[in-house]
Amino acid sequence: MVVDDLASTRNLIASVLRSAGFSNILFAIDGVDALEKIAAHPPDIIILDLVMPRKSGFEVCQEVREVLKLECPILVQSGLEDNLHRAKAFDVGASDLVIKPINPPELISRIKLHLEKRRVIETLKAYKSRMVDELRTAQAMQRALFKDPDSVERLGTRHGLKIATFFEPSDQIGGDFWDIWSLDEHRLAVLVVDISGHGVSAAINAFRLHMLVQEMSKISCLPAEWLSHMSRFLYEIFPVEHFATAFYGIYDRRTLTMTFAGAGAPSPLVLRQDGAVDICDASGLPLGCIEEASYTNQTISLKPGDCLMLYSDALVEDFDNENEQITDRELGARAQFVRRQIDWRDFPAQFVEGQFGTLEGPWRDDLTLVTLEAE
Repeated sequence: MVVDDLASTRNLIASVLRSAGFSNILFAIDGVDALEKIAAHPPDIIILDLVMPRKSGFEVCQEVREVLKLECPILVQSGLEDNLHRAKAFDVGASDLVIKPINPPELISRIKLHLEKRRVIETLKAYKSRMVDELRTAQAMQRALFKDPDSVERLGTRHGLKIATFFEPSDQIGGDFWDIWSLDEHRLAVLVVDISGHGVSAAINAFRLHMLVQEMSKISCLPAEWLSHMSRFLYEIFPVEHFATAFYGIYDRRTLTMTFAGAGAPSPLVLRQDGAVDICDASGLPLGCIEEASYTNQTISLKPGDCLMLYSDALVEDFDNENEQITDRELGARAQFVRRQIDWRDFPAQFVEGQFGTLEGPWRDDLTLVTLEAE
């Protein structure tokens, strides 16, 4: 669009544009005319005179930005030599400025530059929009991997446990994964996994892991042997240098015991009913590092009122200062304080909020918290 109150100037600019190959040219004779036509047919670029009747170029520029909310380039042309007027033009939204009398080669060069910049920006916006949509879809798919709170509560009730969970990825998608399933009428399996990396690559590995867990959930063996099988499979399907830390345990309501094995996971905490805190050992070789890995079974008791707390390392790590991250004992003391004051269903989310001051993120790492309290 060419906006100028002088017909001779409009004709001159049009002649220059046509000689350079531009043909889709719209004209406006003043500021009011320009705003009406811009609103009806938003142009790719505006060549705008500053001094015009009814509405000045300054007013047009400001309304295009603030009222019409258009981001198209605005190339103002003016014979004003006052630096304050030039500064004002940029303050109200001008993209560039050319001085009258028009220099045709300079005008065409600037127009091509701004149109190319506009095309690049539009391409990037379209790419970003597509990526956001795809990430939302992937996020919905990933969250669908996890059991909903009602299903988790029903499983827990069946096995004499109050189970609550919290999960948030560091990005829209992430690599943490947890699952809970019945092995038989007496035993319940619980798995918490933290896959290396973040974002898309970690999420892809989480999908791979989920498919594997669906098959391995049918295998009934002690946790150490189960993790060995899992590690062997992940070694075959994970890309080089990818791995996962894990906790896998089997709760037996007949004996009120949890038999478990760890693969480099953070230390599980047993929050005892009497206020004590027991720190368990879930260390071991992360899954998928080598073809043959072995693990060790351990057993803990869970008396009525005792709570097992499983979490990913994002709950305790200080990414800016490793010396400032809280200890297992400090984490247990905080957890005991919080869980005494709220309903067990709300404990994971309330505890995370207490740790970080928010539930909204953004998170520096994928964050998972699973609690199992014996009834």
